[in-house]
Amino acid sequence: MKDKNGKTIKVGMEVDVPEPNGNDMYNFEFRGSVHSFHDEYVTIEDMESNFFDIEPERLEIVEEQII
Repeated sequence: MKDKNGKTIKVGMEVDVPEPNGNDMYNFEFRGSVHSFHDEYVTIEDMESNFFDIEPERLEIVEEQII
């Protein structure tokens, strides 16, 4: 899966999650880590160990990371 800039998303990477839209289960933008992939979504873990499924094209990899 690719982020909004076309970079490949991998488990363990840090990503920026944007402001929520009407269907999202979170309340504000945040930085989290990629936990897994689920159907067409990327599962992101926040700093409080909450998990959210986000469309990959809405995410942005924090910086180029080697995993």
